[in-house]
Amino acid sequence: MPFAGHLLPLRRLTVADVLDGAFRTFRAVFAPAAVIVLVIIGPLQFMTNLVLSRVAPSVVGGGLSAIVDLDVFAAAPADNALVLTNLVSGLLGYLLSLVASAGVVALLLAVDRGEERQVTSPLGLAFRVLLPTLIASFLLGALGIAAAIALAIGSVVLLVIPILGVLVMVLVVLPLYLLGIASFVALISLVVPVAVVERQGPLATLGRAVRVFTRQPLRIAWISLLVGVVTLILALALQLPFLLLSEVAPTGGWAIEALGETAGQILSVPVSAAAALLVYLDVRVRWEAVDLRHRARTLVAR
Repeated sequence: MPFAGHLLPLRRLTVADVLDGAFRTFRAVFAPAAVIVLVIIGPLQFMTNLVLSRVAPSVVGGGLSAIVDLDVFAAAPADNALVLTNLVSGLLGYLLSLVASAGVVALLLAVDRGEERQVTSPLGLAFRVLLPTLIASFLLGALGIAAAIALAIGSVVLLVIPILGVLVMVLVVLPLYLLGIASFVALISLVVPVAVVERQGPLATLGRAVRVFTRQPLRIAWISLLVGVVTLILALALQLPFLLLSEVAPTGGWAIEALGETAGQILSVPVSAAAALLVYLDVRVRWEAVDLRHRARTLVAR
């Protein structure tokens, strides 16, 4: 059994327990978790900002005022390079965030078993489960895109119908769309703990993540939404001092902003990974009685 109960709570969790537990477990492994995110994601963030500071100096390195005054509709000669850079960095960033999240989950499981707080073993496990994690996430993404396209087509058809179509669009389609986004984010977040804990192939990982989610879909989607909002606000709050500093710095504003963005990810990535692991653990406690099985093993060992 991958859970020992030294760090992770082997009991039913409320929404508040998941939110509090995500930050509590993050504090318990702060140093190695920060190193994992810094090593995996940090270099890409600095390289991205360096490239953007060359192809679009008005976007990166100007501080908070440059972001506020940015005209997203204004054409620029470097538009193609800017789009390409953002696309490549976004794809690589997503890939590396999966590795970092898997590393944090592996770290939490190791500490829960009473092992030392170190970086190398969790990162090694993260890279071993990268392929099933990536393929399962890609398949989920493809399904999400297909669902979004179908919903968009249905929305266009509805808007053709006067009055009734608009009402259905606002009262039915829009809530379904928001619920779909929250559910998609929740499913994606569950892929990492499933892959790290169970270490199965891509299709088995995907199927297991879907089964875990369907046990309590609304609750899991709600928790994922709350965690996402909280971590986004805190990450932006961490980035704000760096944006203000880059605005007055005579040079190297892009590096200061990259440092702030990395600091935000040092918080958001581990907290989100910890919350996903706690949600996964809670479902297994409720539906598979892993807490009772752990207690039974403990009693037999005595």
